[in-house]
Amino acid sequence: MSGYRTKYLAKRVFTARDGQAYGELYDLYADRIRKFLFFKLPRKEDAEDLLHETFLRAWEYMTSSMVEDVGALLFRIARNLIADFYRKKTPEALTEALEASLQDTTNIPDALDTHMAGESAVLALKTMKSEYQEVLIMRYLSEMEIDEIASALTKTPNNIRVLLHRAKATLKKILHP
Repeated sequence: MSGYRTKYLAKRVFTARDGQAYGELYDLYADRIRKFLFFKLPRKEDAEDLLHETFLRAWEYMTSSMVEDVGALLFRIARNLIADFYRKKTPEALTEALEASLQDTTNIPDALDTHMAGESAVLALKTMKSEYQEVLIMRYLSEMEIDEIASALTKTPNNIRVLLHRAKATLKKILHP
């Protein structure tokens, strides 16, 4: 992502409530947020709903406050919406949804095949700690830079590098015991 371009568009959204500028931001980030949500949620429909909710909340925030890092804001909102989604579920519904998502891999984007080694990696990834899942998804599915991930997760870039290293080592152990 061009940092200057996104900052310029964010400024236009803040100062003039420019819908066209916001549309460009949507085009820049929607696929990355969608991939993140598809992986973290049990159904494709849930992911699409939360994608739209993410951008609605971002619009509300961006029209009232100047945003320096749009990507970090969007991923933070998406993470919070995922937490809210699972918090609202009953334990029985959550168990059923998670079992269905482990059996049904159709909600995982085709891009996953180019970044990870197929279904076994997906199932292994779903068994990992949430923190490891997030950094791997952001780095390899959403193709975010280390600094972008650090900003989105409110951690230092060095912390993200360590998390990525540990997550990859854990994934390797799961896939090749």
